[in-house]
Amino acid sequence: MTHSAPGRKMYMCLRCGKLFSKEDMELTPGVRCPKCGYRIIVKTRSPSAKRIKAR
Repeated sequence: MTHSAPGRKMYMCLRCGKLFSKEDMELTPGVRCPKCGYRIIVKTRSPSAKRIKAR
């Protein structure tokens, strides 16, 4: 899975697997994949985990 610059939220279509940004998604009406038009998309997670110091 390819990720772009940190701080930029990326979305992935569950049907075709295309990764795209919010700006790409705004080209089509509603919340849809810009490639296939599928309406179910997920926000990708960052590849690194957050570390929190335990007390």
